[in-house]
Amino acid sequence: MTAETTNSRAKQPFIVACDESGNDGENLLAGGSRFFVHASVAISDLDATAIMTEVRAKTGSGSTELKSKTLLHPKNHATAKWLLEHSNLKGSASLHFTDKRYFLVSKLFDATIEELAHEDEYDMYADGAALCGANILFFTSPTLYGARWDALLVAFQDFLRAKSTPEAAATLKTFDDRVVDVRDAGDSAGDMFLGLIHAGIKHLRTLSELQLGEGIDHRLRTLDPLIPALGATVLHWATQSGNAVEVLHDEAKELTPERIEGMKQNLAAPEVVSPHRAGKGVELMSVTLVDSKLEARVQVADLLAGLGRRVLETESTGTRHPLTPLVEGYVSKLSMLPNPELMNPEAAKAVAQSM
Repeated sequence: MTAETTNSRAKQPFIVACDESGNDGENLLAGGSRFFVHASVAISDLDATAIMTEVRAKTGSGSTELKSKTLLHPKNHATAKWLLEHSNLKGSASLHFTDKRYFLVSKLFDATIEELAHEDEYDMYADGAALCGANILFFTSPTLYGARWDALLVAFQDFLRAKSTPEAAATLKTFDDRVVDVRDAGDSAGDMFLGLIHAGIKHLRTLSELQLGEGIDHRLRTLDPLIPALGATVLHWATQSGNAVEVLHDEAKELTPERIEGMKQNLAAPEVVSPHRAGKGVELMSVTLVDSKLEARVQVADLLAGLGRRVLETESTGTRHPLTPLVEGYVSKLSMLPNPELMNPEAAKAVAQSM
C-alpha cells in the first residue's frame, strides 16, 4: 500500500447515523419530557443489521420499526443490557444529553450577559465564565426568586418563539417586565446577574430579527435542542476521528438545507462565536435525511436514545436506574447538563479548556 493510498483512505469521511428522543421542538418548559437525547452510532450497516436482528429475536418483536419502549419493558431488561454492552458499540456510539430547562437558562445567559461581554471583547467561553454563570443562574435562581423566576423563563421562551414582529415586540416587553420584577424583588446575591440580563436585553432585538427570519432566507430555531445537539455530535466525531463527518439522520423537518449550511459554517469557523477556538474548526460534509425503517444504523441510534432518556428521567427523580452504569459510558462530554460543581469558577474553567 502506498503512502498516497493511505492518505486517501485517511481523508475518507467518517459516517455516523443519528436519531433522537424527547424532541418537543422549541417547547422547552411544557413538553412531554424534561430531557432531549441525541444518539449517534459509527458502525457499519452490516453490524447494525445484525444487532437489530438479534434484538428482534431476543424480544420476539416483529415490528419493522422496533422502539426503545419494547426494550424498556421489564421482561426485556436483559436485552437492553446486552445492547448497551455490545462490543461493536463500545467507542462507536455517543449520547448527547440536553436538560431543556438548563438549555433555556444557558440561552438566556448567552443572549444577554455573554453578548455584553462580547461587546467588550471578553470571551466568556474561553475561561469557563459563561459555563459557571449559567450553572449559578440555574441552581440559585429558583430558591432566590421562586415563581417570579419561572415567569421570567416562560416570558423569555415566549419571546423567542414569537411568530411575528408585533408578537415579538409584545413578548419582549413582557420579558423586560419580568426581569425588572425579579430584580426588584430579588436578593443581593443575584442582583448582579439580573442587572446584567436587563442591560443585555438590547441584544435580544437583533436576535428576534433572526428568529423571525427577517433579512435572511430562513428562520433560526434558537430554542430547538436538535440543532446544537447535532452540531455537538459532529464536533465529537470529527475530533475523535480526525476526519470530516457525514451524517445519516432520521427525517426531521427542522434540518433544512439552510440550517445545515449554517451548521457547516459555524463548525468550520467556531472563532466567530468564541475567539479562543480559532483553528479548532471541523468539517461537516453532509447531512442526509433517511427513513429509519430503511436504515438499521438509525434504528440502533433510536434504541440508544430512548434508553438514555429513560435512564436520565429516572435518575432525575432520585431513583437509581439499573442501566445507569452502562449508559454513563456513552455520555458525550459536550452534553448540556447542569452540574453544581461548575458553579466554582476554577472547575468551570477546567471543563471549558478541555473542550
